[in-house]
Amino acid sequence: MKFLSKMIILFLLTFSVLGLASCTTDDTPTLILGEGDWDSHAFHNQVAGYILEHGYDVQFETVLTDTAIMITSLRSNDIDISLELWSDNVPTYQEGIDNGDYEELATNYDDNTQGLYVPYYLQDEWEDFDLTGPILSVEDLKRADVIALFDDPNDPGKGVIYGGPEGWSATAFLNKKMEIASYGLGDNYNFRTIDSGATLAAQIAGAFTTKDPVVSYYWEPTWLMGIYDLRLLEDSPYSPEDFANGIGAFPTVNVTVVVRGGFREEYPEITAFLENYETSSALTNAGLGYMQDNDATSLEAAIWFLQENDAWLQSIVPADVYTKVKAALDAE
Repeated sequence: MKFLSKMIILFLLTFSVLGLASCTTDDTPTLILGEGDWDSHAFHNQVAGYILEHGYDVQFETVLTDTAIMITSLRSNDIDISLELWSDNVPTYQEGIDNGDYEELATNYDDNTQGLYVPYYLQDEWEDFDLTGPILSVEDLKRADVIALFDDPNDPGKGVIYGGPEGWSATAFLNKKMEIASYGLGDNYNFRTIDSGATLAAQIAGAFTTKDPVVSYYWEPTWLMGIYDLRLLEDSPYSPEDFANGIGAFPTVNVTVVVRGGFREEYPEITAFLENYETSSALTNAGLGYMQDNDATSLEAAIWFLQENDAWLQSIVPADVYTKVKAALDAE
């Protein structure tokens, strides 16, 4: 029954994409932007969409979908653009490019780190916490003064490290890391999973409010990173062999800008713009942080972002397009 329900949902999503594809209003083209169910994708769609509407005189629609349907819809020309395709999560990604099913135009960002983080004050203001030095690396977590700092109230003598929900691949990786003797974590810390990403974010935000010590799994880009200064603890460089055993850093993922086959020929000027669409986790964090802090929509965050990052805007579009987009922004 669950399988049947999922197939019905996927069918309806695909049908909605087919219904929107190639739609026009008067003689103005409407481009279809695929949108994953996460805030950063919605944010980037609105940034690019604002530029498309005001700089290139085209309309756009967003279609909520998952990665698998995104790839299928790019292949069938039912989605025109994906601004944030997590390419490492698509086993057939390169095959689709080689076959001409879709084209990668740019890397939106590839500095999307994840791992164990501590607040900035445990590095910049470590003297205030009776530490012998800043907490800079996973290796530092085995120091006696650091273990005592992260004291687990339910298990005196041990520290506590917070993780994401059970079932996350990151949680499984960190469970392996806890068991590795060289890290010294399993003997000295309890690894406490949290029931949801939202609860984990609240746990970290609460620590900042009272300036308490905390060490926790987290990732970026996220709104939390846009508001709070969290520092990733250093670890040995990522390698696939080590990672399979819980050793070293998490990998980063190449998050790409992809268009359907034939898009370049139909929209050469827009293709040139999308080839220049490169941001970073830091820029994305800022946009998501603005959304959270101001209870803003993704469109409102996009407008704020473009107003705040004028040099970036100038660097990715030609002068005539910039002039039109800037005029629209000034009128907001």
